[in-house]
Amino acid sequence: MSFMTTPENSRTKTRAAVWATVFGGAGVLHFAQRRFYDSLVPEELPGEQKYWTWGSGLVELALAAAIANPSTRAAAATPATLFLLGVWPGNIKMALDWQKSEKKSALMKVGGWARVAGQVPMFLSTRKLGEQ
Repeated sequence: MSFMTTPENSRTKTRAAVWATVFGGAGVLHFAQRRFYDSLVPEELPGEQKYWTWGSGLVELALAAAIANPSTRAAAATPATLFLLGVWPGNIKMALDWQKSEKKSALMKVGGWARVAGQVPMFLSTRKLGEQ
């Protein structure tokens, strides 16, 4: 009865729906809340921060579309993982900036580092998108 949904297929579909939503939502936010995302762009990168923000937002929208489509989902697994690895320095920068800020509470400062650590399970999860 291969036409029935198995728990593994259900997990795969759920994982795909979550990641399509995460990447799609983040992609939209890169345009709607550009200045916040600009602040995450390391100063060492060439060019204006807004172009990095817009570019990464477009990549996230493309990843969301590829993950949402079952025929391109497996091919999107590695690019999605590499993208998350690529933006990890921005999350590290945010955590470091928050440590220096007098405006951030102790909880926010801990939360910044929790976000950095939380990326590791995210890398592992996006890699599993390639499993059928």
